[in-house]
Amino acid sequence: MTIYNDELERMVVEAVADDYEEFATIVQCIARCMSKVHDAPDENEIEQSLMKSIADSDVIAYEESEELHRLIATEANPQNIRTLWFYITKQGKERLRRLEEEEIKSGTYMADWEPDPNGGWRKSGQ
Repeated sequence: MTIYNDELERMVVEAVADDYEEFATIVQCIARCMSKVHDAPDENEIEQSLMKSIADSDVIAYEESEELHRLIATEANPQNIRTLWFYITKQGKERLRRLEEEEIKSGTYMADWEPDPNGGWRKSGQ
């Protein structure tokens, strides 16, 4: 795996935290975020992390209903995951909030960091 599992799982959940997103949009979001510090994970790695986030009840999968003209909750599996939409659950929001609080307390909150031109991360403004 190109980045730690926990990092990728968190990025998957964050990618669907504000809106319903398709698999391709999640892949693009993660690739864009990671491009400055890591090789982007491949689609299979993202798929595995998304399936784990669904199994952990942090994300829910939806399919588009043409007759109802809306998204409806559905089961995700390796055969259909790339055709579905995804959104964070209440539990997923709570998990992200707790992680952010822990990072603020420990000084590792990512909003306080920026990509280092030499690779990795550095505190903003240094």
